[in-house]
Amino acid sequence: MFGEIIKEFRTKNGLSQTEFVDAVQRSNDDFNNLDVVTLSRWERGVTKPHLTRQNELLDLIGVDIFTVWDKEGNVKSLPSYYKKLKRSGYIDVLDTLSSTVLIINATNMYELRRHKELIELVFEFESNVLFSEMLQKGMTRLAIMENLIDQHNGELNLVTFYGQLIGHVLTVNKSALQEHLTAEIELEEDIHLVASFNCISPVVVKDTLGREAYKYIHSLNPERKMCILQNDKKMFDLLFSLGFEYKTLRIAEKSSKLMSIESKKIKSQRSWMNLIAQYKGEENE
Repeated sequence: MFGEIIKEFRTKNGLSQTEFVDAVQRSNDDFNNLDVVTLSRWERGVTKPHLTRQNELLDLIGVDIFTVWDKEGNVKSLPSYYKKLKRSGYIDVLDTLSSTVLIINATNMYELRRHKELIELVFEFESNVLFSEMLQKGMTRLAIMENLIDQHNGELNLVTFYGQLIGHVLTVNKSALQEHLTAEIELEEDIHLVASFNCISPVVVKDTLGREAYKYIHSLNPERKMCILQNDKKMFDLLFSLGFEYKTLRIAEKSSKLMSIESKKIKSQRSWMNLIAQYKGEENE
């Protein structure tokens, strides 16, 4: 599939193999060692480059890398660590049944009050330094969510199974941390910030982390890092197994992990490609 796409693009644009190699080398220094012989082998399907180089070249010619990944049928194998997320035998059936996803942002904030019981659950099971700081200011749980969504461009993703909350993701602008945390923390100028993330089953990772990574990679600035505030050990282990780096934040005598990953690293790992392709494969967006 990779070789066929490259050859089709080259021939449709009237480029010889030599002209294509020259154009690619001038566009990306990572391909300085590319030659006509190697390109010919790629186009004939004899060999193909490392996943990172495949994705770089496909991006360069404007091809959606996840469309290619879907067609190659590589969406079945996920890291064995996912199996450790099964916290209850009752939830095992989720592997064969579909969940319900509710996205709440500034356009439908009324859904927060309609699903107040789910908001309560997020706070009950999430040891989150941002939530703690805002609660100490006297804000209610509902008011906190309203503030983060309305004032800090937040988006809350709730995943349920027959009304039971099984996963969530809350993204906000970094201004939320700057306004509500009592201690100053060093953050890069532009980050994709997940303020809260949790899930209890492998199938939910696709609808939470898979969706968020897909949004992040297709954002206007994919060169920025995706960062996740995390305190839960299982979630920390999951994110670490997926290549996240981390640093420890100490705020109001409490510690929290700020985990981060770059788009290049995501595109270089088959586990991420599988995860995002599973999300995109269901035509969610």
